[in-house]
Amino acid sequence: MLNPIYLDRWADVLVRHATDVKVGDIVRISSQPDANPLLEAVYRKVLQAGGNPIVSCRPEFLTEAFYETAQAHQLDWTNPFTQLETELVDATINIAASTNLRSLDKFPTAVTQRAARAQGKSRELFYQRAAVADDPSIDPTLKPLLWTTTLFPTNAYAQDAGMSLADYCAFVIRACQLNQEDPVAFWRNLDLWQNQLAEQLMAGSELHFFTPEGTDLIVNISGSRWLSSPGRKNFPDGEVYSGPNLHAQNGGAHGVVFFDKRCVYQGHSVRNARITMENGRATAVAAEEGEDFLIAMLDQDDGARRIGEVAFGTNRAISQPTGQILYDEKMGGSFHLAFGAGYPETGNTNKSALHWDLIASLGLGSRVTLDGKDLCIDGQFVTMPPEVPWLI
Repeated sequence: MLNPIYLDRWADVLVRHATDVKVGDIVRISSQPDANPLLEAVYRKVLQAGGNPIVSCRPEFLTEAFYETAQAHQLDWTNPFTQLETELVDATINIAASTNLRSLDKFPTAVTQRAARAQGKSRELFYQRAAVADDPSIDPTLKPLLWTTTLFPTNAYAQDAGMSLADYCAFVIRACQLNQEDPVAFWRNLDLWQNQLAEQLMAGSELHFFTPEGTDLIVNISGSRWLSSPGRKNFPDGEVYSGPNLHAQNGGAHGVVFFDKRCVYQGHSVRNARITMENGRATAVAAEEGEDFLIAMLDQDDGARRIGEVAFGTNRAISQPTGQILYDEKMGGSFHLAFGAGYPETGNTNKSALHWDLIASLGLGSRVTLDGKDLCIDGQFVTMPPEVPWLI
């Protein structure tokens, strides 16, 4: 249901903007069968840019077969080819196109976590190289890695969002701003605006979030680096993010946060979660739905109860949650916290196998202050120039 014009624009953003493919670059393209139309468009764009594409296309049924069949030593096996690819590639483009969002629900969380831990070395290298792409001073010996992830419309995503496939495709076009004549130019302009917001945030040291739903949370951001996310690492995008100062007197965060948006991780939904932070750690956790799973995730390792990321969503073309965090965390008029691993490029070095973004509205009655001065009222940034014009 996506015509060739939209596919071409989408691929153009991924190759020319998100990963900036140059002649000779090795570009890993990971995809799933239902995304073949976009996969072909991206493959052609990489070749046209002079890059060398390598393609991994893994059907979902193989993942299910793995968890049904794998023995203990296979769950713990570290794939050397994945490690080698992570060392060699210049860019990674991941196209998800799930056809069954519940296919892994039947497997114990401990089993899927065990397999994830086995790939920890390559995952850590991936994030280190990605961090160097944002800040080369982090490790001058590492080659930077550009990456992006996007979701191709499927019936599974549409159903989870409560939409028909046609309506969901239209939503994706808007969210990605593929209805812009030049989407690359749009996302670059968004980057300019978001960098201004990032500069304001880096000039402060304490954020105070308040919402009528029950959030009253202080986050210390002293010394943290704020970054614009304008369609590079995720697409669609629209986010300004950082991480708490874990060395602050309050451990980085103190207070209560209420996440009123449905948040999904590994196919499990959590609704209306309330988390109390004391000295930077989640000490009390409750949720109307998915409470046991949320607690299990936060208990998986020492870093999972700490906050690795704090961010504002800026995408005004996304106004409702869809069940896919790639879209939902970007909602204009929202903020999110990620429990678990932080991004080294922001100064947050929290380590964990978890990185779960939980989302809260900044609607009517909400207020965010920066060092006691109003920053965002009712979801609108009051100290910023006009936002870029979204086509909705």
